[in-house]
Amino acid sequence: MDRISSLPDEVIEHILSFLSTKEAALTSSLSKRWSDVFVFVPSLDLDYARQDRRDNPRQFIDFVVSLFNRKGKSPIKKLALKIHLDDDQYVLDQTRVQSWILNVLERGGVADLDLFITFRGKFQLVPLLIFKSNTLVKLRLGRGFTIKLSHENVYLPMLKTLCLDTVDFDGDHNVFETLLPRCPLLEELVLEDQRWKQRQWCGSVSSPSLKRLRIRFYNIPIISLDVPSLVYLEHSCIFGSKYANVNLDSLVEARINLWVEDKPLRKLRDGSALLVPADMMDLITGIKNVKVLHLTSDALELFYFSGQDLPMFDNLVYLSIASDKKQGWQILPLLIKNSPNLETLVFKGLEHYVTTKCGDACVCSGYMEKSPSCLSSSRVKVLEISLYQGTSRELNQVRHFLMKLPFLELVKIRAANNIQVPIDVQYLLKLPRASSNCKIQAIF
Repeated sequence: MDRISSLPDEVIEHILSFLSTKEAALTSSLSKRWSDVFVFVPSLDLDYARQDRRDNPRQFIDFVVSLFNRKGKSPIKKLALKIHLDDDQYVLDQTRVQSWILNVLERGGVADLDLFITFRGKFQLVPLLIFKSNTLVKLRLGRGFTIKLSHENVYLPMLKTLCLDTVDFDGDHNVFETLLPRCPLLEELVLEDQRWKQRQWCGSVSSPSLKRLRIRFYNIPIISLDVPSLVYLEHSCIFGSKYANVNLDSLVEARINLWVEDKPLRKLRDGSALLVPADMMDLITGIKNVKVLHLTSDALELFYFSGQDLPMFDNLVYLSIASDKKQGWQILPLLIKNSPNLETLVFKGLEHYVTTKCGDACVCSGYMEKSPSCLSSSRVKVLEISLYQGTSRELNQVRHFLMKLPFLELVKIRAANNIQVPIDVQYLLKLPRASSNCKIQAIF
């Protein structure tokens, strides 16, 4: 007997749970014992994409039906069901798929549901039984569902993670006013919908228990975040949202991935478009207590146009900035000045839009090395630069950082994959620096 077969049933079941159901099913041909163990694996991972053309719908249906029959009434703790049909296949219809989902729910004990289902671009209603589960801990609904709820048919007392990816909401858009209060233990919420200029969410999240929130929507006119226990926020949407209510008292880490199209950005720069400071400032004020902050290049420049009354970021110790040649660093001097406890500064690229308003944080406006700088009072100890191209402008920027940051202990420079010019690493390592304790690591 081989060593694996000699393991206890519980251990083999655990091993098989890491395989797709189709792969795990193949092990049942090894022996009767393996066949018996496979039946009791408490998870199902079923994936059928019509465009793959590996199996026809009838074969997939027969496999699933046989699977349920072999499992009898044994509980299924996890179901991952992914189906995408891009043409007319009436054999595999919505009613049949819904019956599979109900089969799992009616067995009881399901803790994890991951459903990603589309039928020729048509959406189907989520089985209401899902929203009455007393055991469900994690729920993901993706791209094939419409949610229609009322207070009577929602109660998820154990749910901790909810992910909604491009789902539709039936009726008004305040589904979350019904759903979230009925999830008393909810800790993580993911909302994604990148459909062009289509809004299916009211923009309001209110939950006293929520700890992690990720929002990726194209357009959200009004945003309200009443989440006093939140520690992690990832917020991605196009510029233009109004922030009606922002309660982020416990926030530790924020990723602000705002983006703005070229034409509105040009209007902001030439003063022909006015950004009302309160629109962005409510968000900025809401995240001012974070310890870790990640900003895209668009978000960084939008911070500047939100007004000059930037709050103090007294708790900020880690700041990461994604830089791009189309967006500027105008707010960077003030942001560094208002972050007195900043220890780690990360730049994903050094190229940025050339402007005379970057102040003394950069060299694009011909800043003199001997002049005082906002960097001189900064207590940054670690400077990380990635996507380094080795241009003369980037080299001057690195030299500027080294000469102006007096408390630097470590500088990490990682080259981009598509370097156009050779980089003199030895020259980089010998650059003068204000801190005698500063070490430079160049990774190429």
